[in-house]
Amino acid sequence: MKTTWGLMMGLANTSRTPLTSAAVFLLTLLVSGQLYADTTLLLRGELVSQDADTSFQQQGISHQRFDDNELQLSQAILSTRLQLNSDWKLHGVFNVYSDGEKTVGVSQLFAQYRPLVRHTIKPEVKVGAFYPALSVENTDMAWLSPHFLSNSAINSWIGEELRIGGVEASLRQNGRQVRRSWSWKALAGLFKGNDTTGTLLSWRGFALHDRQSLFDDRVNFYPLPWIVNDDELNAPAWTEPFREIDNRIGFYLGGHLAYQRQSELRYYYYDNRANPIKVDPDRLYAWRTKFHSLSVRHRLSSKLTLFSQALAGSTLMGEDIVSNHFYSAYVAASYQLDNAVLSTRLDWYHVIDDDSTWRDPNRSIGQAMTLNYSRPLSELLTLSAEWQLNKGQQANRVEAQYSESFSEHSAKLAITLRY
Repeated sequence: MKTTWGLMMGLANTSRTPLTSAAVFLLTLLVSGQLYADTTLLLRGELVSQDADTSFQQQGISHQRFDDNELQLSQAILSTRLQLNSDWKLHGVFNVYSDGEKTVGVSQLFAQYRPLVRHTIKPEVKVGAFYPALSVENTDMAWLSPHFLSNSAINSWIGEELRIGGVEASLRQNGRQVRRSWSWKALAGLFKGNDTTGTLLSWRGFALHDRQSLFDDRVNFYPLPWIVNDDELNAPAWTEPFREIDNRIGFYLGGHLAYQRQSELRYYYYDNRANPIKVDPDRLYAWRTKFHSLSVRHRLSSKLTLFSQALAGSTLMGEDIVSNHFYSAYVAASYQLDNAVLSTRLDWYHVIDDDSTWRDPNRSIGQAMTLNYSRPLSELLTLSAEWQLNKGQQANRVEAQYSESFSEHSAKLAITLRY
């Protein structure tokens, strides 16, 4: 309860956007007992050991989330689902971190409309701030991964720079209801507020971690001279991921296909339709970012699950000031032991610099290996150990050191309380 009150007071002290005001109101009702909801509290502390440079959050060149080899509060989450009536639900995810520019805030807040209909093809509408369900990795509460402490390169970026502030409509059919092996879902969404998406991929590169940007949050990166100097681009060494700059509406399309409870495929196409020549008073540009995402999960046996995702897209800022194509993919496996879960993941990522701005090299390429061992200690507590190696080359690192190459080792020991 102290964590809940602390989270509520922290929200009350933040600048009041409509989303934040709604979150404070909902959380106040929950804490005061005036609303009954399905609520889960998660706390995770991590002991981190690594041999990397200063974190990008401290405007360093490392791709790691934390700097110090000490205990960190990596996650404190209150996730709630309120049944308003037979058709409507309200979902909220409230977060507290020990790192970042904003340590208390909201990562998701949306209403979901699922009417009871007799037809086997059923409609659904989501309105508010939420993730598109393109990941087969981040399927736990509050968009966490049930297999790893750190997300893949793809979903680390999604958690940093992409959120839907808008509406999604879908149709779905459950195969069991029609006595078939196949289930499907088709969807489309409209949104605003993702105009800066692509900034981090271009100027910092892909990273692997589990921090989700909060609304009104700010994400730092290394202050590259060409970006921050007054006589050059004169832009800040940070981005606000959910800022609206050009008032254009973006869209995405998606489809899910599942075979019984054994296999699943998800495809999404995303386009923020940003006007790349628009810039706001803080010198933040709109970035035209679009991509394809394909995710697959297959349950090979009762103990072994395989899952994978591939992402391919492009981003453009200014009149060819920054023009990049980006690609990333991972393959992962999770194996159920007697009283533990062993998971492994291999990541690949690549940003290709297609523009002619020689002072701003954006090329980066890398690969990562992650191993995770998780064991429940009780009904409430889980112990996790994770090791990761992330290595590659990034062209703009020569602004901070002599070599483009990097090799980042990290080891984490975490205790998770879920109540």
